[in-house]
Amino acid sequence: MISPENSLPDGGKPAFTLIEMIAVIAISVILLVAGANLLTGSGTQSRKAGADLLAGMIEQARTAAITHRSHVVLAVAEPGDLSEDDGRCRLGLFRVETWPALPPDSVEAVLMGRWRTLETGVIPIGGEVEGVINPLDGDELTISYGTTRPLTVRAHAIGFNPRGGLHYPPGSGTVTLRLAEGYYREGKATAYRHGASGAIAENRLKIGRVTARPYRIDE
Repeated sequence: MISPENSLPDGGKPAFTLIEMIAVIAISVILLVAGANLLTGSGTQSRKAGADLLAGMIEQARTAAITHRSHVVLAVAEPGDLSEDDGRCRLGLFRVETWPALPPDSVEAVLMGRWRTLETGVIPIGGEVEGVINPLDGDELTISYGTTRPLTVRAHAIGFNPRGGLHYPPGSGTVTLRLAEGYYREGKATAYRHGASGAIAENRLKIGRVTARPYRIDE
């Protein structure tokens, strides 16, 4: 038998009360805000991890150049530059035994180790920072490597000389690298823009010319 208190005049089931509806809406808002904060935090951590990886590989490249007394190139391969095309950027180190006398369009090299991959949603982007040039705005370098199965990649790159200084791209000033949250569309990096100002959440590295150590200029 249905209690009169739980029945409606038309015999239907009881509806949500106003208090119950407000509680459901409040919980939904809390979950949405928590989800947004989680995604933002995850993106920030991925971007910082990418910046740490990039800085570490720059240090590794300059150390290897000094140790091997040869030029070492850090290649930034974006989707379409390699056979692997999963929408992520890859970083590779190459030792160049003989560097061309003139600013090169291509070099013969040896891959040092394996390609390292940035996490999904983290991309390198072009654009100067306070007048400091960005190698991603310049020409790409063709790198031929491998003996049993020769491979070629054409990618943006920075090169280090046997003294541990910056050698490529040619010039006399420092260079900057930028990592942002974003994605690739038809092979082109597109950074996420936040808020009404359209600000880009990013991490920045500056690499000196004489002693090519990376240091942060974003935090």
